Amino acid sequence: MTESDVDIPCVVVGAGPVGLIAALAARMKGLDVLVVEAEPYGRPRPGSRAIGLWPWTLGRLQEVMPGLGERVAEAGIMVPGMEILYGGKKIFHTPVPALPRLLTGTSLPQTLTEQLWYDECVRLGVEFRWGAPVDDVDTDPDGATVTLRSGDRIRAAYVIGADGASSAVRKSLGISMSGHTDNLPFIIVDVAEHPNSSTPQTYARFHYRTPELDGRNVMWLPFRGGMRVDLQCRRGDDVDHLASAEGIREWMPKILDPWYADHVLWVSTYRFQQVVADDYTDPHGRVLLAGEAAHLFAPFGGGRGLNSGVIDATDAATAVAKAITAENRTAARAFIDECARDRRAAGRFNRDAAGEALRIMRGTDPASIVKRELARRIAPHFPLAGAWLGAVPLLGRMTLRPGASTIY
Repeated sequence: MTESDVDIPCVVVGAGPVGLIAALAARMKGLDVLVVEAEPYGRPRPGSRAIGLWPWTLGRLQEVMPGLGERVAEAGIMVPGMEILYGGKKIFHTPVPALPRLLTGTSLPQTLTEQLWYDECVRLGVEFRWGAPVDDVDTDPDGATVTLRSGDRIRAAYVIGADGASSAVRKSLGISMSGHTDNLPFIIVDVAEHPNSSTPQTYARFHYRTPELDGRNVMWLPFRGGMRVDLQCRRGDDVDHLASAEGIREWMPKILDPWYADHVLWVSTYRFQQVVADDYTDPHGRVLLAGEAAHLFAPFGGGRGLNSGVIDATDAATAVAKAITAENRTAARAFIDECARDRRAAGRFNRDAAGEALRIMRGTDPASIVKRELARRIAPHFPLAGAWLGAVPLLGRMTLRPGASTIY
């Protein structure tokens, strides 16, 4: 298929991790790629954000570029184990086997992930336009026109929209999102790595009904350079106070070394959305959505946001490369539609899995209460019950989508 009226074969909107890996994957398939990013180069990137990359994600990175998954894995840390507490009693714990990180996953701040992928993009000649917010994306049977706020127009054969939750690409195409917003907030706190070197050796922990925190749930997970602590709020909580420096100094020393409360790096409060785009492509099949432009999940239940975003992005790059070299327009459109259908099905699956994790963690509905209490009671005799309670917040519903090779 020849595109005679385009400036560039592939434009990626958004230079976050999903946009970067989309650009890298497309470039590795021989495409000229332009990334347009609303924010300026070197913009501040606060917080750890998406920290956990799972083995299947690292494997996909290896497919994109041999050795990339290994480098990302080594840049993070291997979380040494997992422990689950319920009402102050430990009901399950297990170490992580000493295996290569490609087989166990890795934990690192998103800023480090982005830097690794950006460096590879630059090395391979991906072009970037920083400080270039998109005002509109319009498509027709022959391509897509990306209009920047500056008034500049870029004509592309295909666009990958990876511009996050407030996606200008998705909005300009009139694609809506379906789902809901969770009604209970979570406070997410990044703390620094303890100077006694204990942080990287800390087990991931989820504590249901923590007595020291008046029955709230709490989770922590170490990453390269620090640790994330998640506090689940209850109805009626003074969330602003709990998230303040004073509030953190009140509750955090009850569960962790008091040193951490005085070494907070970042605090954020979320009401998590559980939504998926109603379509991942436009009527002409010239745009594919990826990452948070296409879906928003809670981070619990397996870190499905970035992990699924990597699969979105790399599948989109593959579909675009196939479409550009397809024999005719019908064949090209089939590659785009197939990718959009498959990734939307994955998005709906992951939204529902993350929603299930939240319901069980909250334990406010009768079914979740029964499941949790039953697992707690039998865990001392049947360790798999304790493992299930741990899998809910930390791993999620680790089952395959029908007809798919990966849960994502």
